[in-house]
Amino acid sequence: MNRSIQIIFIVICTFIFLPASCAWAVLGEVLISEGAGEDLCSVVSQNLTSIVNAFEADDLTTQKSSFTTEGYDLAKDLLLKVPMSNARRTHKTKLLKLPRGGYEVRDIKVKVEMGDTPGNPNQYLVFELTEEGLISDLRFAIEATHYKRIVEEGERLQDFARRQQILQTVEIFRTAYNRKDLDYLKRVYSDDALIIVGRVLKPRKDLPDMLEQSSLSRDKIEFIRLSKQEYMTNLGRCFEKNAFVKVVFDSVEVTRHNGDPDLYGVTVKQNWYSSSYSDTGWVFLLWDFKDEKNPTIYVRSWQPEPFEDGSVINLYEFKIVRSN
Repeated sequence: MNRSIQIIFIVICTFIFLPASCAWAVLGEVLISEGAGEDLCSVVSQNLTSIVNAFEADDLTTQKSSFTTEGYDLAKDLLLKVPMSNARRTHKTKLLKLPRGGYEVRDIKVKVEMGDTPGNPNQYLVFELTEEGLISDLRFAIEATHYKRIVEEGERLQDFARRQQILQTVEIFRTAYNRKDLDYLKRVYSDDALIIVGRVLKPRKDLPDMLEQSSLSRDKIEFIRLSKQEYMTNLGRCFEKNAFVKVVFDSVEVTRHNGDPDLYGVTVKQNWYSSSYSDTGWVFLLWDFKDEKNPTIYVRSWQPEPFEDGSVINLYEFKIVRSN
């Protein structure tokens, strides 16, 4: 990139019997009745029905003609990293026209294989399609209530197209962690990204008197700054160590920068589930959408809990200076 940003941190019936390794599966049907012409809706309905029923076999080969080349590779990789099965007998949904062209189909409920990892196995998929109805991407969706609210905010604030793009980007970003796609994550983070990791400072049980006399709050959070290289190295080790990684965003808040319309702050409550470790925390991402085809993250912060006043790190904690 020819520009840089200087950032200063201020403070889911009908059952069929399958082999033992597949357990039981639900045969599903995808019904799309609106959003495009009848012919396209019919073709997409048939294709998605075949695809969701092919998940259980972990093989999309027979459905390859329904994808673009890149879309097929992404879907195959996701299914390899996160085995899943159809979880609803009938999916009634619609084609959503995207501002930059193409369509989305949302709310396809699946059940992901989590092994012994705790958490809700039900998730929702988003299929992204070309104008011709070929699947170009497959990702996990954010909760429908959050999606609807943020889209409505975009209509009110007259940045609907941008917020729809942000939601798409956030879902791709989240799915990259589930897919353990380190290459994508390396591309999306700026080389100079500010990575902040918080941890709660726990009182020492053997020093109760000293703690009582200290001004240190029991829920005081210490923040550690990492370089992009340090963060990616740690993340790579985590991906190698864990056979399964599932990342869920329980809430999503989007804030537009007052002085720079291309900068957005995205705050999510993140649930991280993996084979060896699980946690919940608040993640803040500072996204730059000036290059809409290649949005960049300049800040990522994680904290295990809000501050004492209920707030979390947000867009207004940073001084942002653009250089040409």
